[in-house]
Amino acid sequence: MDAPGIEDYFEEHTAAFEEETGIHVEFETVGWGEAQDTLMSDITSRTGPDVQEIASTWIPEQYDANGWMDLESDEVVDHIPDTGMFEDGAMDVATFQDTLVGIPWFWGPRAWQQVDEEVEAGDVAGHPEDWDGLVDQAQAYDGDNHLFALMGSDYEPMRNFAMFLWQSGGQLLTDDNSEPAFHNEAGVQALQFYADLYAEYDVLDSETVEWAAADINGAFAGGQMASTIDALGTVGAYEEEDGQSLDDLSISAPPVGPDGDGGTFFGMELLGIHPWTDEPEAAAQWIEYLLRAEPNAEISSTVGFLPTNPDGFDTEYFEHDVYQTFNDDVFPVAQTYPQVLGWGEIEGELNRSVAEVIQNAVTGDLEEGDVQNALDDAAEVAHQTL
Repeated sequence: MDAPGIEDYFEEHTAAFEEETGIHVEFETVGWGEAQDTLMSDITSRTGPDVQEIASTWIPEQYDANGWMDLESDEVVDHIPDTGMFEDGAMDVATFQDTLVGIPWFWGPRAWQQVDEEVEAGDVAGHPEDWDGLVDQAQAYDGDNHLFALMGSDYEPMRNFAMFLWQSGGQLLTDDNSEPAFHNEAGVQALQFYADLYAEYDVLDSETVEWAAADINGAFAGGQMASTIDALGTVGAYEEEDGQSLDDLSISAPPVGPDGDGGTFFGMELLGIHPWTDEPEAAAQWIEYLLRAEPNAEISSTVGFLPTNPDGFDTEYFEHDVYQTFNDDVFPVAQTYPQVLGWGEIEGELNRSVAEVIQNAVTGDLEEGDVQNALDDAAEVAHQTL
């Protein structure tokens, strides 16, 4: 992982940890684009660091390659953080095939967030409760900017589709993760609604199809739209703008689907220990240190996520009510991708299919049956992969 402020954070805390314990820690940061290949290379060659960050969606492949120590083994169990402090959803991700492969480090759900003054200036009020409410508000909105925007590039089409799918009462795979389930009626309804936000209802502006994180952050902070569904990146960008405050914002779970189902995407990073380590106890102590309230809150704030240690919300980094609202109101409806071998290939194909549907919706080239066909094609790849 590499992000602004990371080097300073680790220089400070490796020194503090060594002063406390006498254990010397060397660290290395890796850019996100190279992280997955670097990690698998380390696992394959049985080299690399003792402790490493884990992206939750990579766990199955890395576990299958014997990349992670069981953190409930006798070597380390007495030295890792108390796992009782973590939310059930975090521990569900951290535990794969009955093995505790990682300690939840930081996470973040995507919430409805809006600048209340901007919304009210457009002659609408409150947060939309459901899909119809979102469309009605957007069409009634009379502001100088847009009411609502979403990211549309990179892997965001897939994440947006997953959110709408869950809100439709659907799921990505069957309960036993053996077959695709995203191409049924709920999936078609979800992707059609996503496309209609551009083509039918004129809720989403066509330029957002190309928006990545920097674009949505800049647009939200700069007043180009009044609301979005996103994680903490937009909140941080808004607060950093001169003259703006978190007091301007209100947060809630996203609008629910037609049958009242809620859902939003969350991502999570973990810390794990490689089984070839010569220092399992020291590695576990380092993880325990990083999961204390202050260090956990500081790293979470630095990278734009929320702390997994609940005491982190009592620190200076997360004092504002906005953060607690993410934790209290949004996480209960947040979901993440299935943990299954081959998910990376499935995710890539589904993202490509969804992005193509959305692009065709924007250009006016989406025809009847295209949504079902796109999902069926992605489901065939998923079936073969699984």
